[in-house]
Amino acid sequence: MKNNIATPIACFVLFIALSQTLFSQTSWTKDPSNPVLKRDTVIAHLPNDLIAISDPFVIKEGAVYKMWYTCGGLNFPADTLLRSRICYATSSDGIVWDKYDENPVLDVSYSGMWDSLGVETASILIDSTAPTEEKYKMWYAGQYFNTYRYEIGYAYSADGINWIKYTEPVLPVGISTKWDNGYLEGPSVVKVDDMYKMWYCGYDAIPDGNSTDGKANIGYAYSSDGINWTKYSDNPVLITGADSWDSIYVQDPHVIYADGIYQMWYGGGDNDVTYNQQVGYATSTDGINWTKSPLNPVLKKGESGDWDAILASFPSVINDNGNYKMWYTGRNLDPIPENSLNYYWEVGYAAESFIGVQNYDINLFSISPNPATNFINIEISGENTSSEITIYNLLGQIVYQVSLIQNQLHINTDELNNGMYIIECKRENISSSRVFTISR
Repeated sequence: MKNNIATPIACFVLFIALSQTLFSQTSWTKDPSNPVLKRDTVIAHLPNDLIAISDPFVIKEGAVYKMWYTCGGLNFPADTLLRSRICYATSSDGIVWDKYDENPVLDVSYSGMWDSLGVETASILIDSTAPTEEKYKMWYAGQYFNTYRYEIGYAYSADGINWIKYTEPVLPVGISTKWDNGYLEGPSVVKVDDMYKMWYCGYDAIPDGNSTDGKANIGYAYSSDGINWTKYSDNPVLITGADSWDSIYVQDPHVIYADGIYQMWYGGGDNDVTYNQQVGYATSTDGINWTKSPLNPVLKKGESGDWDAILASFPSVINDNGNYKMWYTGRNLDPIPENSLNYYWEVGYAAESFIGVQNYDINLFSISPNPATNFINIEISGENTSSEITIYNLLGQIVYQVSLIQNQLHINTDELNNGMYIIECKRENISSSRVFTISR
């Protein structure tokens, strides 16, 4: 009797959690107040972010949202070239942000070192196992003053504000024949057990007949200490698409790991002149073999006239008590207007779309048999009206979808592999999801 009660309760919790996760990851609503973090365009302030704010990385520690972001300016200190630095802001809701008064928190090196032109695209990890002075760990892209080449650096901090840099890049560009010979940037680091794992963008700048020539892809590296890294031998692990929305750029990943699943949001684009970048989503069980979502791009650039009309990319995503939240870079013009600061190059916010949009009704439909072998039958309650049935596998991929008017549906499952699936039914503003299994 105890087992009979526990099983349906466990299944109920499972299908609610899985269906919520799938829709959270692939369906986003931009906040109407965007952009939520804006440049300071008062030149008299000598702002760090006069030219651009981009590349957010957000964590939530306790009740406080903390963001490290790239700030681009010419006025602090007196620069002759545009430099990028890493700045810091906090928020109580993820929408209204307070910039740190003493930004930037990570500056360039002024002695001609490897990161003397710019530091940007930070990835932050709070490491509870580290000594107090190294609680916050940062990996970032540093740019050479003379060669304009990016490599990956490392810094640590006790408070996320005062940082100590490691003197040399910890992940260098590849040799001339490699896919990442041009630059590295946009690292994303997670710690699984005792292993640090990094996904990063690499650009192939040398045309030599490789499929990666002139393209940005995503590679993988691993480390036992966060400083000494080994690149995966079969990089890149996520590549550009063929004649698709991400055919030239696949870059700036943000990876979350939980319950044996790696989730990645990344920037993708098909035009190396007008940016045209948007956000894609992929999943993996090992961090190496990735499956892109068929719903990509999951966050699209805006329409003409919108603040993010040419770019909505470089995402940072957190799972905030079951609710997925994203911060991203938006732009509306390229090139920047000469002698004008009247443009957008700032940070926006988006949240999972389905919260509050669909009323959940567990009794909307039934499914039988379950487990299934070669077919399932769907019975939808209420009067005949337009409904949509969608089946997802556990990677979030749509494997079946149909719209119908009648209340009954027979689905042949011969082409589906054994395993667990989520079936969702939508009718007007009502939705319901169930888990079913195919076992032959």
